[in-house]
Amino acid sequence: MTVVVAACAALGLLLLYDGLTGKRSAVGISPIRRLDQVVLEAGVRQLNGVRLIGLSVVVALTSGLFVAGISSSALIAGIFCAAAGWLPYVYVSSKRQRRQRRFREAWPDAIHGLISGVRAGVSLAESCDAQANKGPEELRPGFVAFAGTYRSTGNLIAGLERLRSELSDPVADRVVASLTLASEVGGTDLVRVLRTLADFVREDIRVRKEIEARWSWTVTAARVAAASPWVVLLLMSTRPEAARAYNSAAGATVITAGAVATFVGYRLMLRAARLPEERRLR
Repeated sequence: MTVVVAACAALGLLLLYDGLTGKRSAVGISPIRRLDQVVLEAGVRQLNGVRLIGLSVVVALTSGLFVAGISSSALIAGIFCAAAGWLPYVYVSSKRQRRQRRFREAWPDAIHGLISGVRAGVSLAESCDAQANKGPEELRPGFVAFAGTYRSTGNLIAGLERLRSELSDPVADRVVASLTLASEVGGTDLVRVLRTLADFVREDIRVRKEIEARWSWTVTAARVAAASPWVVLLLMSTRPEAARAYNSAAGATVITAGAVATFVGYRLMLRAARLPEERRLR
């Protein structure tokens, strides 16, 4: 029971910490809504914030019980329980980053497709509709959703909002905002604005790839350095005499201090290597 309570408390604190201090959180946004946003931007339609927390609790308790069974140390089981409970969020966050990277790399081609259609005299709605079949593969689901909404309602703004909602992407927000403004007030600068946006996205991709290439080995080394001592600790805790030592007051102090140092050091490394992300338009 002690392990279960400690695991739930640790998991709740970790999720609350990230929800309150996340780089994209805003004043007035609850941790649950923050998690809902992360899951939506990851494209995982089967989950939401509450389900993600439930999955994290299940993974945490399962891992904690397994480690408790092989190590006979409640403290070590609690540490691994909290770490395992963090894994579902890490997976969703990683999936979100990969999805946004694919979208970011695909948008310049899609924007140039829209520019070609507008310059050829095709209406804005027809240019967007054409991207459902001719646009980049990654963005086609969003344009298919646009085409379905536009054909059923005849409302370009509603179709663009459906495109923005389907993709849930910062670049999509800016493209939709430009297209919405052009459809509402008109103007001859739409092509220039879209071309500038495409050039900006391409330059952003180039800079990000260069920085990621320089930091990739550092991030990998930090992950190995953070995980290795705990793998060794888990293997050592399978021995009865080692488990008794870790269950003592001195052992608990060493493990707790190590866990805090690992968590703080790893988070600081991630913050140092983190690239700024574009904010969503609301």
